Amino acid sequence: MATQEPSPPSSMESNKPGFPKKILGNKLEDKHLCNCCHNILRRPFQAQCGHRFCSYCFNRTVSNGPQKCNACIKEDIFEDPTSILKQGCAFPDNAVRREVENLPAVCINESCTWKGSIKEYEMNHEGKCEFMIIPCPSCKERIRFNEQERHNERECPERTLNCKYCKEPFHFKNIKAHDEICPKYPMICEGCAKKKIPREKYVDHIKFCSKFRTPCRFHVVGCDISGPPGPPASVPLPPPPTLPPTLSVSTSFTPLPSSVGAALELQLHSEKTKVAELGRRCTELEVKAGTFENVVCVLNREVERFATTMEASNRQHKLDQDKIEALSNKVRQLERTVGLKDLTVAEMEGRLREMSATTFDGVFIWRISDFAKKRQDAIAGRAPAMFSPAFYTSKYGYKMCLRIYLNGDGTGRGSHLSLFFVVMRGLSDALLKWPFNQKVTLMLLDQSNREHIIDAFRPDLHKVSSFDIKLVSDLSICDGGHCLHVYEARLFTCKVSVAYLFLIRGSWF
Repeated sequence: MATQEPSPPSSMESNKPGFPKKILGNKLEDKHLCNCCHNILRRPFQAQCGHRFCSYCFNRTVSNGPQKCNACIKEDIFEDPTSILKQGCAFPDNAVRREVENLPAVCINESCTWKGSIKEYEMNHEGKCEFMIIPCPSCKERIRFNEQERHNERECPERTLNCKYCKEPFHFKNIKAHDEICPKYPMICEGCAKKKIPREKYVDHIKFCSKFRTPCRFHVVGCDISGPPGPPASVPLPPPPTLPPTLSVSTSFTPLPSSVGAALELQLHSEKTKVAELGRRCTELEVKAGTFENVVCVLNREVERFATTMEASNRQHKLDQDKIEALSNKVRQLERTVGLKDLTVAEMEGRLREMSATTFDGVFIWRISDFAKKRQDAIAGRAPAMFSPAFYTSKYGYKMCLRIYLNGDGTGRGSHLSLFFVVMRGLSDALLKWPFNQKVTLMLLDQSNREHIIDAFRPDLHKVSSFDIKLVSDLSICDGGHCLHVYEARLFTCKVSVAYLFLIRGSWF
């Protein structure tokens, strides 16, 4: 018996297991629980073994092919194949679904006072409760649903902000690092005390600021002299000390400009800023690469699961095709058997009709129905001749029948009605005297009982020599067939709307 194919669940049904048990406001019954997730049934399906499952749980269970019902195993009622879960073996249990949806429910979230039915909970409250605890997608901290916006804007340490100077986004925890490399961050000149100089223009400013004092390039070794920035200049050194006549030393020294050190330090700081920016970008790219790797891993698992599902579906499809082919062969065999039975029944019905019309006293009355239609068929050539059922002279006597041409035969075609007497092959021919030489009387009955047409004859034994041995065919015309001709004008004086009757009487000596 074919099972009903379950309708495919909607997207809302396919990704959710059963309802949590805590939402029920009264006592929980076992018939309302899923035998897979053990929660309250959501869109219940009933398997052919009688156990119920959530739509999501059942589809997840059979996604990798047929599985054994764990509930049947646990209850020790496992029976193959009834306890095998597979696609197409379960149907939506709408009666239990209505029962479950009408059960009273309460919200399981703390401080929430919502009450209603499970159907109302699913449609209007589930996933929308303001007191629902959810994890922050950035910092993973658990917060209430109605506090999510405030948390994302003020409290989340992983929240993203936009710099108020350069408008570039950055994480809140990196705010100090960003201030140190922000090209638009406002700086104060130490010489002229000018404020709000963007960092990217600070180097250009101090090159031309007259009050800025650049430290000596040897300040790292103790020189504390500073001076205004400017182009390189040669500073004369004091004369060397007087040495003994036996030793002569000559020294020349050209100091570097005092502004070069500051420029180099600023350039170094700028390079460090660029390096930090590149490091930050590399970190972001590494995070993105890690995210993409996780996505690729998830997709690979989905592809593998899909391939497994497809393989199971192909196997099931092949089994179904084999079953369909076997059933088709069986149907064709049954059709052939039914056809043979129909032929046998038709043959038996024909024999039954023949036997019901058969006589064994040598007298036969032939009633022809729908005479006018059959005569038109004879005139058109569709059925020129008709044969009567067989009859016998006795139970083991000669087998005979009549043949009639309603539009005439031979010279009588179109003007006469031709009637022939036919001797047929019978089962008792070996016991009979041959050739056939009995007297035959043919009579066309007038249904108004006024005038009958009668003709009688004996076969001419000199014209048919085959009777000396045996009958050579199922239909043998005695004496070449004796014809009773009735003129057309004479014929239509009878009532043609009513069947005609023929009486054939054989007289035996």
